[in-house]
Amino acid sequence: MKAIRMGELACQYFPNSTKRSAVTQLRRWIILCTPLRERLDELCFQKGQRILTPLQHEAILKFLGEPGE
Repeated sequence: MKAIRMGELACQYFPNSTKRSAVTQLRRWIILCTPLRERLDELCFQKGQRILTPLQHEAILKFLGEPGE
């Protein structure tokens, strides 16, 4: 697992959206998935954070699945 930009990951989940729209939608998914939100809080995720740590990236994949699935 590696650090990844939030916009890059969002575009993988929403390939037909603009980067801004994709990030907005991914943030919405994070807010709606309480277990993911709680795990990201434990990993010191901050609102507006642009680069995800490897552990934060891993948590998102664990709770939301691989992009494109």
